[in-house]
Amino acid sequence: MHQAQREAIKKAKAGMNSCELDRTARQIIENAGYGPNFRHSLGHGIGLQIHEAPRISWKDGVVLKPGMVITVEPGIYIPGWGGIRIENVILIKEEGCEELTKTDTEFICLQY
Repeated sequence: MHQAQREAIKKAKAGMNSCELDRTARQIIENAGYGPNFRHSLGHGIGLQIHEAPRISWKDGVVLKPGMVITVEPGIYIPGWGGIRIENVILIKEEGCEELTKTDTEFICLQY
């Protein structure tokens, strides 16, 4: 998940099609063998409501514009086990994006 999210955030910029951004993360997840377990879109817009247009999906071809605030949240769900999703918020800019979420998303293994 982490690599898929990082690559999508690195590529996100104005003028990019939302399908292309979704495909960036989806390809990494598919290459890792979890394609069938990534059953939702990569993200969505945030505005007055938490879930707004645009939908960052393989289904919706929206062109990203400067000033759009969207989530990048790849995730997989494995039947009988559970799932994981990492959600960060970014601001689309002319060249690239600004990551608004400041929380560290590196994997930490806790043992007791």
